[in-house]
Amino acid sequence: MTGQQPWGRLPAAHGDDGADDDVLMARVAQGDERALRQVGQRHYAATWRLAKRLLTSEAEADDVAQEVLVRVWNHAARWTPGRAQLSTWLYTVTYRLCLDRLRGRRHAPLEAAMDVADPSDGAAETMERRSEQRRVRDALASLPEKQRAALVLFYYQEMPGPQASAVLGLNLRAYWSLLYRARGALERALTRGGKEPFGRKGEP
Repeated sequence: MTGQQPWGRLPAAHGDDGADDDVLMARVAQGDERALRQVGQRHYAATWRLAKRLLTSEAEADDVAQEVLVRVWNHAARWTPGRAQLSTWLYTVTYRLCLDRLRGRRHAPLEAAMDVADPSDGAAETMERRSEQRRVRDALASLPEKQRAALVLFYYQEMPGPQASAVLGLNLRAYWSLLYRARGALERALTRGGKEPFGRKGEP
């Protein structure tokens, strides 16, 4: 599998009816499987991508994304409308499930966070690009899990700081501090001198 939505026997949702996430969660809490499928149609791909980037395994990303959907079904009755964005909660669950798996590993390189070399490039350029990808992958793999996650959420998932901080269970100031330290640690690991590997609008 490669991120395919695993709803099997769930009834078809017949498209998105426009109901907001809070309404859908209320329906899921009442046992509405079509509402669960609609939640999945909206959010499954994003949670799968995050899991894939953190775990570098499509099979594990499939498992995590499916487990997130199970958590939606099991905990929908506890959902409090207006308390937070559903997407933030789903990212948080995804991150925690991935963290459990990462802690059971010795190494967890972020191969999926790397761009794939363009096969139309010349052989020398392709090899150079792949070598650079490996350097960044290995540097990311050397970081503590939270620093790694801070970089992935902000730069690869392009998640706003307030949402990323909520996913990691930090206040915004602590998140920016973590991201700053993570960037510094990555730059030192890359031994790139003054050249920064990342840059994105919206940083503090």
